[in-house]
Amino acid sequence: MKRNLPQSPFFILMAVIFILAGKVSTAQVESKDFKDVTNKWRNIIDTLTKSDLVVGKTYLSILPVVGYAPANGFLAGGAISFSRLMGHPPTNLSSGMLNFQITSKGQFIVNARSKIYLPGNKWFLQGDWRLLLFSQPTYGLGINNSEFNKTHIYTNNLDLVGDDTLAEPMKYKLVRFYEEGTRRLGNSHIYAGLGIMIDQHFSIKDERLDTVSESETYYITNHYKYSDTNNFNPLQYGTNGIKVTLLTDTRDNISNCYKGYYASISLLSNFRIGNNSKQSMQLLYDARYYLGLGKNPRHVLAYWGWGNILLNGKVPYLALPSIGWDTYNRSGRGFIQGRYRGLSMVYNEVEYRFPISKNGLFGGVLYVNATTASNYTKKLFDKTAFGRGAGIRMQLDKRARTNLCVDIGLGADRATAIYFNLQEAF
Repeated sequence: MKRNLPQSPFFILMAVIFILAGKVSTAQVESKDFKDVTNKWRNIIDTLTKSDLVVGKTYLSILPVVGYAPANGFLAGGAISFSRLMGHPPTNLSSGMLNFQITSKGQFIVNARSKIYLPGNKWFLQGDWRLLLFSQPTYGLGINNSEFNKTHIYTNNLDLVGDDTLAEPMKYKLVRFYEEGTRRLGNSHIYAGLGIMIDQHFSIKDERLDTVSESETYYITNHYKYSDTNNFNPLQYGTNGIKVTLLTDTRDNISNCYKGYYASISLLSNFRIGNNSKQSMQLLYDARYYLGLGKNPRHVLAYWGWGNILLNGKVPYLALPSIGWDTYNRSGRGFIQGRYRGLSMVYNEVEYRFPISKNGLFGGVLYVNATTASNYTKKLFDKTAFGRGAGIRMQLDKRARTNLCVDIGLGADRATAIYFNLQEAF
């Protein structure tokens, strides 16, 4: 009997990755980036072997974005990745990312994220600043994988096709200011410090909400019900928090790690300031581990896990933990941003990274992830949503190890997602 092979982009990409990866020797350590290739085409050979980082020099990579999506209209923007060595070794490499996007539907998105090591690694600074004039559906609290009316396709966590039965479209504006400074304790790899975490959501429009219809067409959204139950103004609210953090970091490169680990644990205390915020306490953790496989350092088994546990108090709906809302919007590959949200949330992901081309220009990844979230009736781990995917990498800057990343993911809700990014997911 003749059987049809899967024809989705995910399975096609996986097949290509396995075929190409099988041709690469595990002992091959040659490194080429896109600039090396273009220089060779232009008969410029003086920079092909220069691979040392220069202290004080900024290494930039740029990804322009122009396109169209039904949820956004015509869009234009880009991403700029930077890496810089602030001091002589053993100072770690610092990195940052600036994303910007405007759309014909009035969306305006600016994200600035940074991880900075000052000379001698005495201080480690982390920032996450955002300004969003945004629209996005939400799906209630907990893990809900009810049947959709079609297969959905997402690009960089944004919805590209049609409505589904669970989505509750929303428009809002967000100003975020997260900044954290930690000080190294002696000569150890342990840091301790404080941070500020401020989120202000305003001009919230719950588009599916209908509380005035006299017929059976009225509809109470999850956002409105949660806000009303917990005495939040459904039109605007915020969180204003102080975070106390203890962390350790032995990674060899923040943007694209071959070995080492990172772990942090924090207590976040949100204070009530004015009428649109409330007191709460949350436990946050983030753990990452990178295990080298074989002689080629590009064979890496990487693990990422994070959690956000509500200890007491109340957090406004859009500020609750949600996939795709981590610092670099990389969690939950395979799902739309905000697909899962909870009072508390735990996320885990494992990724295998490997070279494809012998010169190190191209590589690939395979990954699986798992999300669990709580609500008022379900606890953490009562139900879990799984995602999986594969991706292609092209090395843009071998010194900073900056890659152009293209991933395809499949979610438990039959969604297919496509991602274009700079730097690795974690």
